Amino acid sequence: MLMRNIFFLSVLFLCFSCKKESSVNAEKDPEGTPVSASAVRVYYVDGAAGNDANDGLTLTTAWKTIQKSFNTAVAGSQVMIKGGTYYEQLTVKVSGTAGNPVTFTNYNGEQVIIDGSKNSGTTILTITDKSNLVFSNLTVQNITKNNAIGVLVSANKTGGVSNLTFHNVAFKNIKWTSSASTTPNSNQNAQPFIAFGYGTAQANAITNLVIDSCEFTGNVTGFSESLSLDGNIDGFTITNNKVHDNSNIGIAAIGHYGVSSNSTLDQSRNGLIRGNICFNNKAGYATSGGIYVDGGRDIKIDRNITYQNGYGIEIGNEENGTASNITVTNNLIYLNEVTGIAIGGYDSGTTGQVTNCMIRNNSFFKNNTNNDGSGEFYMTKASNCTIGNNVFYTNSQNTLFSLENISPQTGNVIDYNDWYTQGGNASDININWRNKSYSSFSAYKTGTAQDAHSFFKDPLFNSIATSPDLHVKTGSPCLKTGNPSWITDASELDLDGKPRVVNGAVDMGAYQQQ
Repeated sequence: MLMRNIFFLSVLFLCFSCKKESSVNAEKDPEGTPVSASAVRVYYVDGAAGNDANDGLTLTTAWKTIQKSFNTAVAGSQVMIKGGTYYEQLTVKVSGTAGNPVTFTNYNGEQVIIDGSKNSGTTILTITDKSNLVFSNLTVQNITKNNAIGVLVSANKTGGVSNLTFHNVAFKNIKWTSSASTTPNSNQNAQPFIAFGYGTAQANAITNLVIDSCEFTGNVTGFSESLSLDGNIDGFTITNNKVHDNSNIGIAAIGHYGVSSNSTLDQSRNGLIRGNICFNNKAGYATSGGIYVDGGRDIKIDRNITYQNGYGIEIGNEENGTASNITVTNNLIYLNEVTGIAIGGYDSGTTGQVTNCMIRNNSFFKNNTNNDGSGEFYMTKASNCTIGNNVFYTNSQNTLFSLENISPQTGNVIDYNDWYTQGGNASDININWRNKSYSSFSAYKTGTAQDAHSFFKDPLFNSIATSPDLHVKTGSPCLKTGNPSWITDASELDLDGKPRVVNGAVDMGAYQQQ
């Protein structure tokens, strides 16, 4: 195949020798041979039989180390890695070009493990100011050190990163300590995947970052997260991942921590978090969310399933500033320890608050399993947020929700929801409303002027067993009783992938019945 490509390029050169400038600028491989734009150069890595002195172009002349491919691969090429365990501390030193990424993947379906247990440093794989790269079908695992990192992506102050994709990559056993039950201090952390956007201008942002169909499990992260995006990051998708059995927060989109010195850009933004399953992400020393937006903006959290975490989802802002324009829709949120969704800043020592968010068309079921009276959602410093078109089914405490007596807190709307308790008694409920408590649904509606179009009725879920089926049956009061005007995207789909609005009508909850 190589000889044919060289012959073809030689003929082109002879026929079009007058186009000297194009030939001079043509992309070349590491040996200086021009590479056809239509050809896919394939390299091979074989940790058992390879040699880094080889050319890497065939299985019999494969390189030995992944690092060799990270030093050498050219734009548009594909690196096929033979199965095995690679004890390497890696730094990517190549980039692809727009439309011609470099792809690093496994060979012939074999399992490729990148293991950090023998590394002298704290990071297994580092990517700084590199773009147009794809990593797929790999496992990154086994490093136990304070500040251990599985994959670190960063854009320096005057650098930039764009078009990075991680597909079907497993992140396992990235730990600051070997014991998940050990209580850390604020300086004891680990990050299976973290992206830092240090860029000081829009041109230096991390853009088009894709984390898809990956797994994060068995990680001990201290006060950090399993998947975290922080700083000047503009445009990301976190889709179809399985994030489970980690010691703290699952997925996080973060801002306002000074990662970028340009405060106007120091936020993860314009992102999509969709189709992820997050469960058993818990810490004994902090309340950990399955999905957490802390200071991010313009993010859609859509069609996820999050259960048995601390919070199912949290939209917060711990530092000065705001988290804003977050849409949480079409999610299943159930059996989480503290609450289904927490909304708002909480620290009176900062200006941090949440603004202009939409929490709609979600199904909540028996959250607040630690029975502390928080209810199905918990609101602190938040303004101009809408909570509507949801179905809320409480546990035996019968607590619908809690709204703390903390300011600022204006312009919030709660409406078009179906509320229900295990006991089924609208006069035996609890709502914590600032410094007042309501024990009946009618008294709450009258006293707060909220939930004017809402009702207290059994949603008629298909099943309320341990693994609930929160589709609703024919005859459910949730059918066609939502507010369709809140759904501005006509192409929006429900959790099953069906059209969200049908003949101008929308159901309450995560599912739309046809």
